[in-house]
Amino acid sequence: MSSVLALPAADVASRHVLELLRQCRSFYHLDQLHVHLLLHGSSAVASFASQLVASYCALSGGAGHGGLCHARQMFDIIPYPDRFTYSSLIRAYSNSGFPREALCLHRDVLRRGILPNEFTLPFVLKACVRARAAGHALATHGVVVKLGFVCQIFVANALLHSYASAGPSLRDARRFFDEMADRNVVSWNTMIGGYAQAGDTGEACSLFREMRRQGLLADEFTLVSLLLVCSSEGNLQIGRLLRCHMLASGSRVDLILGNALVDMYGKCGDLWMARRCFDMMRIKNVVSWTSMLCALANHGLVDAASNWFDQMPERNIVSWNAMIYCYVQGGRSRETLDLYSRMKSLGLTPDEITLAAVLSACGQNGDLASGKLIHCYVRDIFSDPGITLLNSLLDMYARCGQVDTALGLFT
Repeated sequence: MSSVLALPAADVASRHVLELLRQCRSFYHLDQLHVHLLLHGSSAVASFASQLVASYCALSGGAGHGGLCHARQMFDIIPYPDRFTYSSLIRAYSNSGFPREALCLHRDVLRRGILPNEFTLPFVLKACVRARAAGHALATHGVVVKLGFVCQIFVANALLHSYASAGPSLRDARRFFDEMADRNVVSWNTMIGGYAQAGDTGEACSLFREMRRQGLLADEFTLVSLLLVCSSEGNLQIGRLLRCHMLASGSRVDLILGNALVDMYGKCGDLWMARRCFDMMRIKNVVSWTSMLCALANHGLVDAASNWFDQMPERNIVSWNAMIYCYVQGGRSRETLDLYSRMKSLGLTPDEITLAAVLSACGQNGDLASGKLIHCYVRDIFSDPGITLLNSLLDMYARCGQVDTALGLFT
C-alpha cells in the first residue's frame, strides 16, 4: 500500500485501483487511496464510489463508527446507488448497532424498485430483531416469499429468528419452523432457545429429543439453551441428563458451556458438582467466578462466599451485588455497608440492584443517616427509579421510624 500515492494518473480508472481497494486493511491506507482519487477529480471518485462505500463498511466493524460515517458520506453523494452499494451499507448498519438506519435503507431500496438479494435479506431481518420491528419483519417475510428465497436455508433461519425474537409470538415462530422445507442445527437451536427463554422446559426438551431422532448433533448453543432453562426452573434431573449426554457424545466444553454448567448446578443446589465443573474448566472468566459466588450466596454460606469474593481475580457489578445481597440475607448489615463503601472507593458505579440491597441493610440496623445519603444519590442519578428501588426506600424509612416520609414516598 505504500505505492498508493505514487499511482500514475493514467492508472486511476484501471483494475489496479480496484485491487488496491480490496487489499485495504486499515483506514490509513483506505484514506490514502481516497485522497489520491480526490486529487484526480470528482469523476475519479465517482468511478469508484460504490467500491469505496463497500471498503469503508468492511472496515467499520472493528474500528468504531468512523468507517461507517465515511461510508455514509460517500453513499449520499452517489446519485443512483446500486444494489451492491445498498447491501454494503445495510449490512454495516445491521452489524454496528444502528438497526433503524438499516431498515430505513431497506425501505428506500424497495421504493426505488431495486430488489434485495438473498445475501442482504438476512441482515435486514437481523436489524428487525435489534430494532424490535415486528411489523418490518412481517413485511420482509412477504418480500422473501415474493422473491422465492424462503427455501434458502440462511434466509429461512433469519426469518425464524426474527419471529422468535421480534415477531408477534413464539407460536408464529413454531408454525414457520414446522413449515420449513429444510432445517439445520441453527434452525433447531433458534426454536430450542426461544422456548428456553420463555421458560418452557417441556417444549425445549421435546424439540431436543426430536432433533436427536432426526440425526442432528447438538452443538454448544443447543446445550447452553437447555441448561439455561434447567437453571431458571431448578430442574437438576434434566440438567444431569444433559451433562451425561455431553459426556457420552464427547461434546467440547468451551468457556460458555462450562459457565452454563456451573450456573445450572449452582442454581439447582448441587454445590459439589458446581465446584467440580468450575475446577475442570481450563479457561475461566469473571462469569465463571461469579456463578460460583452466586451459588454460595444463594445457599446462605456467607463466610465461604466472602472468602471466594476476596479470591476473585476480577469482579463485575454482578459479583459485587451477589456479595452485598449475601450479607443482607445473612443479617450482616455492617459488612454490607462496608462493602458498599469499598465499591464506591474503587470508582465503581452502583446500579439499582446494589442500592436496593444497601437500603435493606440500612433498614436492618436503623441507619437513617446512610439511608438518606443513598436517597439523595438516587434522586441525583435516577430520573425514573424502578419499583424495587422505590420499595426499598419506603421500607428503609419505615424501619427507621420515619413513617411520614415513607407515606410520602408511597403516595
